[in-house]
Amino acid sequence: MFEPRAPNAERIKSGRGDARLALASCVWYNSLQSETKGGLFTEKRSFFFDLYGTLVDVRTDEKMPSLWRGMARYCSLGGAAYAPSELRTRYLALCAQETAALVQKSGLPEREVEIELRRVFRRLYAEKGVRVSAARLNDTAIAFRALSYTRTPRLIPGARRTLDELRRRGAKLFLLSNAQSCFTVPELRLLALSDSFDGVFLSSDFGCKKPSPAFFRGAMAAAGITAEGLVMVGNDADADIRGADGCRIESRYYHTHQSPPRSGALPESCREIWALTDLLL
Repeated sequence: MFEPRAPNAERIKSGRGDARLALASCVWYNSLQSETKGGLFTEKRSFFFDLYGTLVDVRTDEKMPSLWRGMARYCSLGGAAYAPSELRTRYLALCAQETAALVQKSGLPEREVEIELRRVFRRLYAEKGVRVSAARLNDTAIAFRALSYTRTPRLIPGARRTLDELRRRGAKLFLLSNAQSCFTVPELRLLALSDSFDGVFLSSDFGCKKPSPAFFRGAMAAAGITAEGLVMVGNDADADIRGADGCRIESRYYHTHQSPPRSGALPESCREIWALTDLLL
């Protein structure tokens, strides 16, 4: 780990070297020492972490023909006979219907609502006259997710070390993710992250998603915490960072290859980090 060296006091006193450079060096060093030693852990004891693109690298493609061929076979074996193109068309139509209904019910803009995909899968079966159990819906969702992968999910470098060390230091860690619980809960088990958080808050369970203030506030209420003493860590400058800023939550922006294009400056409440382990400094 990089350890900053204190400016040479004797050199400064003797007048050797550039005085302005020496003064700037002293200011920088004192500031850095205060930041790293007093740091995040005397002031911030709770963290909201985004999942996909921040802690986990997952690649999916729901346009792949192989996904719809596989799901058509899966549904047909369960009694709901679909051709791949028919299944995709009905899936997208039902997603749009569920979204419109949720917008009307919640009063939130479309970009801030999150439907529960198991409702869509249930309706797909029902359109073919098939009643299914909750367990079958979960299995259908898992099959859909697995067939959509273009690469198996994996942890982003530094994720486990950062989470483990933050917990060791006494921080409270919460997952705040725009995600479907029917996909994410199995993936947390797959990556051995199920026990890494004090609470898991997924948008499909709340009916809303980042950057909606309703999601941030609902999660804070469920966790029993307030914006004071809370840091949001994410890779999306809009959903994670500006969403947090709208609720007066401090944040850390971590740009990864899965980050959406960034427009405009980050809010003053945000600092950019270059690795997850920077949270440990």
